Amino acid sequence: MKRNGFTLIELLVVIAIIAILAAILFPVFAQARESARKTQCASNARQVGLGTQMYLQDYNEVYPIGYFDARSRIGREIIWHFLISPYMGEGRFETYSDGANPTRPAPAVRSCPSATYRSALAYSMNERIGGNGFAQGANDTWRCSNNLNPCLPASLATLTHPAETIAYGDGTQNQQWAGNCGALYWWTPGLLNGWGGQPARTEAEWDTIDRDFNGLGANLNAAFQVRYRHGGKVAVLVWADGHVKPLRRGAIKIPWNWQLGGDNPDENNPNIR
Repeated sequence: MKRNGFTLIELLVVIAIIAILAAILFPVFAQARESARKTQCASNARQVGLGTQMYLQDYNEVYPIGYFDARSRIGREIIWHFLISPYMGEGRFETYSDGANPTRPAPAVRSCPSATYRSALAYSMNERIGGNGFAQGANDTWRCSNNLNPCLPASLATLTHPAETIAYGDGTQNQQWAGNCGALYWWTPGLLNGWGGQPARTEAEWDTIDRDFNGLGANLNAAFQVRYRHGGKVAVLVWADGHVKPLRRGAIKIPWNWQLGGDNPDENNPNIR
C-alpha cells in the first residue's frame, strides 16, 4: 500500500533545515534593516547640513548660534535647531512647543530611525562652532559657558579645514528631555571625563560614555557626546562644509576633527580653538 505523509525523522530534518536557514537569514535581515535606517539617518543629517549652508549664505558666513539662554531677556532659548528651521522645509519649528516635546514629536527630518527615541531630536552641534552662552540679566548680551573663549558662533573663514571639522552628528539622548539629545556636543569626543581625562580605549570604557541615559545627575559624562548608535558602532556626522560622512567609534581624530583652526592634523595645542 502506498504511504502518504512524512515520517517523524523527515519532519525533524525539515524543521532543522528551517531553523538553520532562519539563523542565517535573520541577522542578514536585521543588518539590512539597520543599513536602511542608517541611510535614512544620513539623509536627514544631510538636510541639516544643506540648511546650514543656506543659513551661512544669508548671515555673512557665520554659523547659527549653538545655544544661548536668553530667557531673562526675551523669555526663550535661542538654539541652532530653531534658527535653521526656515531652510529645512519642515514646517514651523521655532520653539520646543512646536515639537520635540512630550506631546508633539520632533520634525521627522531631525530624528533618526536608529535612535532610542525615534520621535525626538537626534543630532547635536559642535559647541566650538555654534558657541554656548547665556544672558544673566535683562541688560546682559552674552556670557560664555563652559569656559569657551571665544564662545560666539564661528565664521566659515575661521575654519582652516572645514571638510575635516565636525559640525553636527548623532548625539546622546536623555529620557528626561522627552528623549531629545542636547543641543550641543559639550565634550571633546571620546574623553572619559568630558573636557579632560583619558580617551576611551576598551569597549567597556567606550560603553560608559556611548549610551543614552535618563537624567544628568549620575550620567554627565555620557551626556553631550557623539552617539555611535548604528550597526558596527557608527555615528552619522555632518562636516562643516556640509557633506555627511559616518565614522566608527574611535575614528575621530582629536583634536583635528574638533578644532576650528590649525594646520597640523597631529598638533595637540590647547590654545587652538
